[in-house]
Amino acid sequence: MCAGFERSRGRARLFAATGVAAATVAVVVCAAFAATSKPLVLSDPRADVSGPLDLARVSLQRASDGRLRAAVSFAAKITPRTLLASSGPPGSACLRIWTAVNPDPAATRPDRLVCITARSEDELRGGVYEVTGPELPKRLADASVRRSTTGRNVVIRFTQSSLGRPRRIRFAVEATQPGCERPSCIDTLPDAGAVKGFRLR
Repeated sequence: MCAGFERSRGRARLFAATGVAAATVAVVVCAAFAATSKPLVLSDPRADVSGPLDLARVSLQRASDGRLRAAVSFAAKITPRTLLASSGPPGSACLRIWTAVNPDPAATRPDRLVCITARSEDELRGGVYEVTGPELPKRLADASVRRSTTGRNVVIRFTQSSLGRPRRIRFAVEATQPGCERPSCIDTLPDAGAVKGFRLR
């Protein structure tokens, strides 16, 4: 009887220790998930395009809630009305994202777009879109958008799951002036068709 009791006590101690270890692992995992990543910062010369959507700086990082946070800075103040066009396509600022393991950005389109557009004259709108071919991109998810008090900076946040949770992405940023589709109306960052890599996990 005493031997059985000791074995029961031993199993209880083992289960308790296992529970503590599991809890510790869970805390570590949660802490890793909540850790923000160092922002990747890209800068662009001002006045290299005509029009209000002149990119000055973009940063991308993983936020503490696990979402991705892109901060887009413009050379001048913008408002939702800045993105609206009296004719032609509306203006936008988009992250062009390649999620494949070994993409060729020079030869292939991005498979995701994360864009800032205008819902109205008073409200910006953010969204994640899937690009699958020549058709119009398909909206996959919403993205939160916040404009700074100066009006020059816009922060857009979106989930990793909306990108399919790749380990690494390649990305570039482009801002397109409203009502214009000429190359001179599009500001890109980095310049000359370059892209940057960013590790998600």
